[in-house]
Parts: sequence; structure tokens; C-alpha cells
Amino acid sequence: MSIQQEKVLFIKDMICTRCIKVVRQTLEESGFLILELTLGKAIVLSDQKQLQIEHLQKALREDGFELIEDKEVFLVEQIKLAIRGLINDLPLIMDCNLSDFLSRKFHKSYYYLSKTFSRQESVTIERYYALLRVEKVKELVEYDEMNFSEIAYHLGYRSVQHLCKQFKQNTGITMSYYKAQKNKNRLPQNKIILKQKPGAQKNKN
Repeated sequence: MSIQQEKVLFIKDMICTRCIKVVRQTLEESGFLILELTLGKAIVLSDQKQLQIEHLQKALREDGFELIEDKEVFLVEQIKLAIRGLINDLPLIMDCNLSDFLSRKFHKSYYYLSKTFSRQESVTIERYYALLRVEKVKELVEYDEMNFSEIAYHLGYRSVQHLCKQFKQNTGITMSYYKAQKNKNRLPQNKIILKQKPGAQKNKN
């Protein structure tokens, strides 16, 4: 009889409560006893067999997730989750700037967090934050429950003019034009960074 040991698993691309439900089912079907499960992290009891881990990795990939073994990659995923949490918990009200918020949350210097993030993703934290806010703007425009001024307030833009300028800089179109489109182009939050990978623009042309 194999002895089960506690194991911490880091899981990429978990972005919502539905993801937790899917991952929970996958872990249980793969023979793991779950002790704790949160976005990006699971604490389980496992017999440590490599075959069991390989089966889990395959099952997670089929559901759009991935096990993370590198600590830097895990830190970057946690930074993304923290920023997504800010964006999704409206209105976006912060008592400090983004760099201070992240430094406090992870108990690390922003210089270290920024360098680690850029090394792994090839974009800065600030750029990721800007892209994520724009995608949230698209979502709110599509829901059509707020006017542009209300969207600017809820997402922490200085003014509606600032919002419209940032939107056009990042999308190439105005907010009014986007709102009038029938087929609106939005990216899932866990796919935003992929669009900015090196070579993406070259391959597109």
C-alpha cells in the first residue's frame, strides 16, 4: 500500500470560480485527495507516482490548464491573478499605485516583480494592466449598462477623455465605433498576454 504525502500543485490559467470547479473534478478523477483548492494552487494528498502526475498534466491540458513547475512562472501567474482581481472587483479603487499594491501583496520589491514578469512574458506589468483594463472596457460596453463616463469612473481612468484616448491607442478604433459593431472582438483574460508575444505582430502581417 502506497503512502500518500501532501503535495502543492501550481496550476496555470485558472481565472474564475468555474475554473476551480473544473480543476476540482479533474483532480478527483486523477486520484488526488484535495485538501485545499484556490485560483492557481491546489494542496493535495498524492502517492507521488510520476504516472499519476503525467495523467493529471494531460487531463488539465485538455481542459485548458497546465501544471507549473517553475517558481518564477508561478509568481507571474499570481501577479496576473492579483491584477485581474483588481479589474474585476468594480469600482476599481486603490489607495496606492499599482507598484506599491503588488509589492505589499507579494512582499517583494517592485523591481524584482517587474523584471520577473517581463522576463517571462516579454511585456511589462504596466502594459499588461493597460491591456486588461481595455478588455474590461470592451466587456462593459458590450453589456451596455453604463455610459462611457461611468465606465471611466469604475475602471479608475482620470476622465472619459483619458479613457477614450487609451482605448483608441490600444485598439486602433474609437469606443463609439466599437459599441456600434455587431461582432465585438474581446479576448479572454487568460489569453491577453499571448497577443503580445514576440513575433506575433510579424506573423500577423
